Amino acid sequence: MKRKIIIFLSILILWIQQFPLAAAETNSVLKAAFIKNDDLWIKIKESEVRITNGKYVRFPKWSYDGNWIAYISGVKEEYSPLFKGDLWIYNIKRKQHFKISSNVNNNFQWAPNQNSFGFQSNNELKMIDVKFMKEQHKISSGVIEFSWLPDGRGFLTSNKAGESVYSDIVLSKFILKHNNQYERQHFYTIRVAENEHYYGTSQFKWSYDRSWIAFQLVPTASLSADSNTICVLSNDGAIFHKINEMLHYEEWFAWAKSVNYLAYIKGSNRVSTLNKKLEIIKMSNDTKFGFTPKGYVDRDLTWKTNNQIYVSRSVENDLIEVGQRPLPSIYHINLQTKKQKKSTFPLANEGDFYPLSINDGEKLVWIRTNRKQASVLIAGKNGKNQRIWIKNINLGTWYYEHWNWNEVFNLYQS
Repeated sequence: MKRKIIIFLSILILWIQQFPLAAAETNSVLKAAFIKNDDLWIKIKESEVRITNGKYVRFPKWSYDGNWIAYISGVKEEYSPLFKGDLWIYNIKRKQHFKISSNVNNNFQWAPNQNSFGFQSNNELKMIDVKFMKEQHKISSGVIEFSWLPDGRGFLTSNKAGESVYSDIVLSKFILKHNNQYERQHFYTIRVAENEHYYGTSQFKWSYDRSWIAFQLVPTASLSADSNTICVLSNDGAIFHKINEMLHYEEWFAWAKSVNYLAYIKGSNRVSTLNKKLEIIKMSNDTKFGFTPKGYVDRDLTWKTNNQIYVSRSVENDLIEVGQRPLPSIYHINLQTKKQKKSTFPLANEGDFYPLSINDGEKLVWIRTNRKQASVLIAGKNGKNQRIWIKNINLGTWYYEHWNWNEVFNLYQS
């Protein structure tokens, strides 16, 4: 009898230990929106479905609840990104497309906590709620860039104070009031000196506790292709710092998950295989740490934990014959131990880009390309059990050894 009780308790304990894992797997559904043959597709778990047929689609973006995808469609131009097009949204459950507006630029954003989104069209920032699609609310004119506030109650925008290239850059908050009216609040003015050519900003990214905002100052014309300035601004507008030079790739700077560490890939020169180094700044004491070995460059990044980060890293080299240019692998960096380890092993003619750490660091997703085609790969913790998840997606726009993967891939995780 005693033996039977022991066996029963052992089975019960094993069942209880497995239950949370099973529940976690059930509640965590991996979804991707991607572009294949210029059409929009989605993949949920292991099922792929084509959503459009014969359109030229770019920049798919999931809503916060995973029930909608926004995208723009337009006319294909060789070697040029789709800067403007028709803005559409697609409802996953109803399987319906809804056209929102024409002449929309590719910075359109879902709210962080509701099915509303902001977009820019004809020099105006507008907002729409999917419950009332015919009601477009004008927020402001003359906006250069915008981002939703973290609580979804409005926007942070940038615009020029005057027509001169040397005029200051004004940051404003638009707070939603009753009846879809917005109250404009001046937030901060960035002074532009006579020898500076700053035109505007990038989008804005908040630290986990919302005490800091990171963004880029963007100069005019071709200057922005070679050097932009990564900045941080305290959320009360009291402290502003210019941190370093970097390229105008917004995926190249990111806050840690729950500490005020900002990671970015610094370095001027538009060639992505030259002078691109990972650096991390700790806002508590304004200290900076570099992690890129001599002779290498880092070309993408994602935080795994507060003290661990993945980068896309290759040998440093100037532009040579295309087939000989170095392509990267994904490396894992432990900030505490300073240990760095190669996590992916592409073939000699392949490169691994755009790492995304998901499920609290338990899984790694990235894009592998041989310059002619690309696939999405997925792996378990520390890069184990790597496999192809999505085959043959479109390439993002190429520019001096950088591919814009945001154009063709967007991951959603519930």
